Amino acid sequence: MGGDPLLKFCKYQGTGNDFIIVKQSEIDGVTYSSLAKNVCDRRFGIGADGMIVVAPSTVADIRMIFYNADGSIATMCGNGIRCFAKYVYDHGLVGQTSFSVETLAGVLTVELVSMTNEESNVRVNMGCPCYVHPAVPKVTSDGKFINQTIELEGEPYTISSLFIGTIHTVMFVSEIDEKMATHLGELIENYAMYPQKTNVNFCRVIDPHHIEVLTWEKGVGLTLACGTGSAACAVLSRQLYQCDQSITVSIKGGTLLMEQEEDGVYMTGPARLICTGQYVYEESPQGEQDLDSF
Repeated sequence: MGGDPLLKFCKYQGTGNDFIIVKQSEIDGVTYSSLAKNVCDRRFGIGADGMIVVAPSTVADIRMIFYNADGSIATMCGNGIRCFAKYVYDHGLVGQTSFSVETLAGVLTVELVSMTNEESNVRVNMGCPCYVHPAVPKVTSDGKFINQTIELEGEPYTISSLFIGTIHTVMFVSEIDEKMATHLGELIENYAMYPQKTNVNFCRVIDPHHIEVLTWEKGVGLTLACGTGSAACAVLSRQLYQCDQSITVSIKGGTLLMEQEEDGVYMTGPARLICTGQYVYEESPQGEQDLDSF
């Protein structure tokens, strides 16, 4: 792409987690990780928590490729897939309200349960939690990392980790404190025990039907919402604190409903269009990135 290409984009948000969405055909010849860093920059770009590429799939109805704001590729994003679902339906890329999406975390099923031009509610089967995974530390005889103690700056902290769409670590707290979450989140994200780093969630159990979550997202920092993180917290709240199968998750950007069924954790939440436009982008000489290598 020569000169100053104008890339068509849409910006969506799901409970305050915002994303730039582009079609694969619009960014042919562009290095996707570099583009993600540029468009997600809140001062010199458009500004977002992540970038989503819409691509065709040979194993599902459509394919979602997700990049964090720092340019790193991620396996999946819960809030992102809801925004992706609204985008592809609104743009006629799928013809039905329920369809399959290929992600690096596998093929997931999404359903638009209510719709307006601006906002839709989307239900997503996030899959089943995985306690034994290459991204999760193995320290117990059964391979799980649940209620384990680590030391940070000379202080002990109890955490649990699992994989649901991506790696998540959860610390249960009596109160949500952003200053504490920022400090500990960065330390745990980069803790040597996590080969792929980790997202960090601070969870407060309000009652058996309701939890509050604040997420430090790897490659991003504190976010207003994290769908996969909320799912991880719902799973561990039920397992460790006997919370209900269906639970409301309060996050800074709103609320999500998590329902734990035999075939996976179902998340329902909003996806809203913010704006559409064209972005001026000059590609660096690094060349094109091969999507099929991921």
